[in-house]
Amino acid sequence: MNWERINKFRRFARTSWFKTFYLNFAMLPFSQAIKLPIVVSKYTYFYSLSGKIILTSPPRFGMIRMGYFGEDVITPKDTRTLLQIEGTWELADNVHLGNGVIIRIEPNAKLSIETNVRISNRTKIICYDNIKICHDTRIAWECQLIDTTFHYMRNMNDNSVTELTKPIVVGAHNWIGNRCNIMKGAVLPNYTIVAAGSLCNKHYDFPEYSLIAGSPCKLIKTGIYRCLDKEEAEIKASLK
Repeated sequence: MNWERINKFRRFARTSWFKTFYLNFAMLPFSQAIKLPIVVSKYTYFYSLSGKIILTSPPRFGMIRMGYFGEDVITPKDTRTLLQIEGTWELADNVHLGNGVIIRIEPNAKLSIETNVRISNRTKIICYDNIKICHDTRIAWECQLIDTTFHYMRNMNDNSVTELTKPIVVGAHNWIGNRCNIMKGAVLPNYTIVAAGSLCNKHYDFPEYSLIAGSPCKLIKTGIYRCLDKEEAEIKASLK
């Protein structure tokens, strides 16, 4: 039995063409929307679409998919993808969101996702200021990227008030392990691996090709990176 074909059919059957048409024509210029560059599953819920989506790559059918992969660790009916777009969402080619991903962009905030990015199941991205996820990045399931503390805190000694928000930058070719917390002010260099369960909350001045881990993160190892796509396929083929 060809399970790859079966799973492709399952994904096709999960598509909500009504929601796909609605999202594209509500958020994009007609010349882009007619190509249906964004395809969403029927388990996607629109909380608010009062903001805007800007495509930073030429539009093509299905270049952005929401709620389609990761069924090997969660069934689609278990959770819903939720979109609250009240600010600006910049999206590029080949961006895939798994089941149950929550995207919340507040007014005047901007979330930028570059090309070839995968964001897995039940990950939350809450953007009050500015979050940038650079190209060729993978974010595993149940992570959080939050650029705000939501509430102000006052220092009792000098009466100062902490910053409410601070931008997040996830560098290119990053691999964020499952259940990581990427908090306000976190800046990760290119080619960084963040071990599962870690906390990132500052600007990290590590060299590229580093493994970091811990709560908060510290440097564990250098000279390492995750293989992606073609390179990974070549390695698998060589081991057969």
